Amino acid sequence: MIIAGEASGDMYGGRLVRSLKEIVPDLTVYGVGGDAMAEAGVDLVVDIKDLSVMGIAEVLARIVPLLKIRKKLVSKLKTDPPDGLILIDFPGMNINLAGKAKALGIPVVYYVAPKLWVSRKGRIKKIRESVDMILAIFPFEENFYLSQGVPVKYVGNPIVDFLKDDGSFKQFRERYSINGPETIIGILPGSRPAEIQRMLPVFLQAARLISLELDGPVRFFLPRASTVSVDMLDRIIKENGLDVTITNGESRAVLQAADVSIVASGTATLEAFLLGALQVVAYKTSWLTYSLGMRLLNVPRVSLPNLLTGRDVVTELLQHKVIPERLARESLGLLAREDVRRVYLEAGREVMISLKGEGASSQAAEAVLETFSF
Repeated sequence: MIIAGEASGDMYGGRLVRSLKEIVPDLTVYGVGGDAMAEAGVDLVVDIKDLSVMGIAEVLARIVPLLKIRKKLVSKLKTDPPDGLILIDFPGMNINLAGKAKALGIPVVYYVAPKLWVSRKGRIKKIRESVDMILAIFPFEENFYLSQGVPVKYVGNPIVDFLKDDGSFKQFRERYSINGPETIIGILPGSRPAEIQRMLPVFLQAARLISLELDGPVRFFLPRASTVSVDMLDRIIKENGLDVTITNGESRAVLQAADVSIVASGTATLEAFLLGALQVVAYKTSWLTYSLGMRLLNVPRVSLPNLLTGRDVVTELLQHKVIPERLARESLGLLAREDVRRVYLEAGREVMISLKGEGASSQAAEAVLETFSF
């Protein structure tokens, strides 16, 4: 059984399941995921679209359906017990399910472990009691979990494999005729509906301000996550009166093509960083989630590029700072600063080397099967 709760987890889970089936071809996998996991052969008990929430207030608003989904998954663990349970991020639900599985004698592997080194260290006791193996995707996580008495193995970061040039970027540029003097702006407002509704209007207003300041044509691209409906994006874009090209996924191609992107804090910020794609990072949530979340943070930064380097290599705009004028000003500043670009590119290359992610999904698959005694 495998459970992911968001688009990035679905992406990692799909690659992991493919690697597992290369070793055990007749493996049966069921659980929670999206398009990537379904294409890899996972029988979806719950679609990831029903779980795409983040933040205390947002979870409280959907607590009843989320509890029903958790009850359904616990029932599945009891009536159709798997040989092992793989959890991918999504700690709000997955840590609880780990405990349920452990009580049933089902071994548990946590892949893309909760970032307890950032916040919520109090959860470490539950992890220690219920998880048989943590598969770390950042090198420093190994020492962190070892220091907490939790079995852990660093398998590398799967995102490195995803960033390999397979010719899709060239095809993307050809398909959208990106070959002239126009400025390309990427708009990546997240993968959860609540994020989209809160941040996309602001991102679009910032994009309009950017276009007014630039000479020559400007084009806008927005890669749609599988957890977000086209209708929602179309409605918000229409309300803001901007001509935006929506792509079906292809976030990495958009980031590569863009001269600068406005990116919601999350996995996409690491993708942009490792690709050397200039970005301004922003995040806005409910006031309750933000107020409580800032009290729980153990670090002074929130974006992955800044966390991994320990310094401010990208601009982070949070909550009340997420306004069109500020986003536009920071984006325009990046377009004009070659010195900032050089520092950014060098830092990204250093982090890419440290992640050692080539073949990460295959290493993770081997560790999973070893833990489950296959």
